Amino acid sequence: MHFQNAYSNSRTVILKTAPMQTTEPYESTDATTTLKELFWKRGYERTSIEDVVQATGMNRYALYNAFGGKRDLFLAALDDYYFERKSVFLENLNSPETPPLDAVRGVMEFAIAELADRGAGCLLCNVANDMGPTDPVIAARVDAYLTEIEFAYGEALVRAEDAGALNPNISPQDGAKMLIAIQLGIGVRAKAGAKRDQLLEILNAALRALAHGAA
Repeated sequence: MHFQNAYSNSRTVILKTAPMQTTEPYESTDATTTLKELFWKRGYERTSIEDVVQATGMNRYALYNAFGGKRDLFLAALDDYYFERKSVFLENLNSPETPPLDAVRGVMEFAIAELADRGAGCLLCNVANDMGPTDPVIAARVDAYLTEIEFAYGEALVRAEDAGALNPNISPQDGAKMLIAIQLGIGVRAKAGAKRDQLLEILNAALRALAHGAA
């Protein structure tokens, strides 16, 4: 059974339950990029509207007119974070020129480098932990984001399986779930102060387990 067949129905359901602001192609702006950086650094609760005014240079009226309230500002920042990373992940994981497990390593190393440099953890991890339990809309949106990345991991692992590069004891579905768990765990460890070398050790262990020939 191929990964795409196994996941197509559940993925469709989850994406439909996560209310997105627009069906048009997402476009990042200077304001959403600034919002992303601000909320990523300070978190939702510690970021005030005045902080947003100072960071963006927009007055309160312009902010509310463009985005809405503070929660809408945060959702715009979350979208900016996700779609920026989605383009990196999907472009690399779907590349026909790159061996699938090398593509997995590439996107994970990109994430590790970013997290280690910032020391602020993964924004999606932070949101899932801080707001997911009390905000079902944000929880559904984060779940939809992660499901889409998991799907991309799974498709890459299907290609690895077809090429004989995947550990035969691990299905593409299970491997994709493991990679999402590793990615989230790396985000938590980075926020707790883990260094880049420590995070790479986690990634290397996961990739050894996925590779054909693993015990």
